[in-house]
Amino acid sequence: MPFPRVVNHHKPDRRSVPNGYGIFYVLFSVCYWFVLVFLGIRDTEALSLATSVLFGSTMGLFDDMANLRWRYKAVLPVFAALPYMVLRPSGRTTITTFLAGSVDLGALFFLLLVPIIVTVVTNSYNQLGGLNGLEAGSGLIVIFALTLVSRDWILLAVPTLVLAALTYLSFTGKAFIGNVGSFSVGLTLAVVAILNNLKLMLFISFLPFMGNSILILWSNYVLRDRAMTLIDQDGRLYANKIRSLRTLLLHYKHMTERETVIAMYFLLAFFALIAALLTY
Repeated sequence: MPFPRVVNHHKPDRRSVPNGYGIFYVLFSVCYWFVLVFLGIRDTEALSLATSVLFGSTMGLFDDMANLRWRYKAVLPVFAALPYMVLRPSGRTTITTFLAGSVDLGALFFLLLVPIIVTVVTNSYNQLGGLNGLEAGSGLIVIFALTLVSRDWILLAVPTLVLAALTYLSFTGKAFIGNVGSFSVGLTLAVVAILNNLKLMLFISFLPFMGNSILILWSNYVLRDRAMTLIDQDGRLYANKIRSLRTLLLHYKHMTERETVIAMYFLLAFFALIAALLTY
């Protein structure tokens, strides 16, 4: 299919791979949610997800075409929060904290908290890519955990199945989801967590993502230095500096790309499991 191709940097032959397959996640998921709206099944929640993901996919496509800098890309998810802020599907305005219990934020919940959650989740999720299957698979782990805890199979059945197929394609190096996929999946995770009042679970699940983003931002804007993921003579990856979660792992052990991705999967699944247990 006529998709733009990108270089697979962590393969010795540096083959080119189709990019932007996340558009299939958008098409199948949004069509499914609109069917739910038509049938009157969780129609308000489904409409919120559909419109938010459509906003996010548009921005992801724009980023794929224009290759925006992070300083501009970081603010784009704020606009994708507008549908939720307008529709207000859940009506909840409270958050649960460890120290103060439930706190009612009132209008600030929609005007301040929702944009913050959407922006942080989408950007931190988008920054954890770079290896075959890592971006799609990490989203699949979190969305599956949210589905299990919320038992919201109606809203998430098709998105989970489509993301599983895209994870296979990405993991095997056949196609990547691109920014259109990462923006859309990140928005799905944020909106689903807000709808089902699982914001604390999402926060704990996203600790590795946010830790990775902090390392990247620190290295880019404070140290002004980046770590390269290098390939040794045996085709294994390694890193000479620690500037992200990926380079943290590869700094201490040479691994193949698949071994690195699987190790990251286990780390993300561990945090998702802890988040689910604490939520229960």
